[in-house]
Amino acid sequence: MYQALSHFLFTDKEELFQNVLTQVAEQFSRAFKINELKTEVTNRLAMLEKRVELEGMKVVEIEKCRNDIKKLRVEMASRNNSTFLEDTKKLTPRRDVPSYPKYMLSQQTIDALKKPAFDIWLWEANEMLSCLEHMYHDLGLVKDFNINPITLKRWLLCIHDNYRNNPFHNFRHCFCVTQMMYSMICLCSLQEKFTQVDILILMTAAVCHDLDHPGFNNTYQINARTELAVRYNDISPLENHHCAVAFQIFSQPDCNIFSNFDPEAFKQIRQGTITLILATDMARHGEILDSFKQKVDNFDYTDEEHVTCLKMVLIKCCDISNEVRPMEVAEPWVDCLLEEYFMQV
Repeated sequence: MYQALSHFLFTDKEELFQNVLTQVAEQFSRAFKINELKTEVTNRLAMLEKRVELEGMKVVEIEKCRNDIKKLRVEMASRNNSTFLEDTKKLTPRRDVPSYPKYMLSQQTIDALKKPAFDIWLWEANEMLSCLEHMYHDLGLVKDFNINPITLKRWLLCIHDNYRNNPFHNFRHCFCVTQMMYSMICLCSLQEKFTQVDILILMTAAVCHDLDHPGFNNTYQINARTELAVRYNDISPLENHHCAVAFQIFSQPDCNIFSNFDPEAFKQIRQGTITLILATDMARHGEILDSFKQKVDNFDYTDEEHVTCLKMVLIKCCDISNEVRPMEVAEPWVDCLLEEYFMQV
């Protein structure tokens, strides 16, 4: 009986102890909310892991965005004027002129050069350069102004190097406009009406009128607030740039075909050339045409203002002269112009 009582008491104590432990555990659990804490810690860890993942993705995206911006800046710099004339090599005249692959013009080519129907698509760059060189000689400009023939070659090569490979505004367009100017001088006997200085200005302005054209028009320059638009206060930014490049080339002694002119004569040529190049801005079309209409009925070749206005109209006509050429010569220019235009969209 004693043993039975002892066993009962031991069992009862064990259960009592177990109950006490359970209660203590529950009290600890309630006091410290271990389960809730576990859940909260687990949730926080999950949130932190997600945040780390998201932040990591953000870093990747930010880095990608930075690279995209860098590439865009480089592209815009190359396409939209921010690096104009940084490549000074273009302005450096070639010195290998004696080995310049001159194209020997046949009499047939010489005669064709004076006609608006001249097919400008048949000629390579060195052939076009030879044709331009011939024009200056044929008009008596080289002889009358004592232009060094080697300097003329270097100047033309430098001009060629400073036209970009745009679909439309390229060296072939320069040649096209100059060839039409030469045709009009010859066919309209303008040398009987104009001075040789006027003829020199007309030809030189035609050669230089689109130098370093970036392929993006003035509207684009102004709307995009490019370096050129800012530099020239939205006033004919491209045409002002063409003038600047032209006279940067003339500032090179080896390319200065005006080196034998005295300062006053050079000033006249410079101003005349700038006036004509600026006139090629189509935004001024109405203004120039209205001015010419007022003078045409009583035109006076002794009036400097009348002559300047006529020269402005002449270069404008040459700049858009494709429309009067034969269809097979004119039509390819339409595709070139559209290609260049849609590059801006």
